[in-house]
Parts: sequence; C-alpha cells; structure tokens
Amino acid sequence: METARNDSLDIRDISPKVKELIKQYAVVNNCTQAEMLEHIVLGWNAQQSDSQRPPGDEDE
Repeated sequence: METARNDSLDIRDISPKVKELIKQYAVVNNCTQAEMLEHIVLGWNAQQSDSQRPPGDEDE
C-alpha cells in the first residue's frame, strides 16, 4: 500500500468502528485491509479534488 506508507497513514490511527468497517469491506472485496484503506483514501482524494474545481472548468 504505497499511498498509505508515503503519507504516514496507518490503519492503527483509525477508530475501532472504522477499522471494523474497513475489515468488512476488505472481506467483501477480497483484498487486504491495507488495500481497502488505500482504495478509500484514493477515492476520497479524487472526490475532494473534483469538489475543489472552479465552476465552468469541467472536462468535456
């Protein structure tokens, strides 16, 4: 999980409830908890990036 390591994000830094959800999502998606965390973080970053674009700057 390169992104998590590079940004010092570690599953130990997450609340127990969220850890349990990540664990469940990882089982459903047949991946490790670290991979699931990376997927969540990348999705969050993409969503934040999209929401911070100025109006009228959409890709066509």
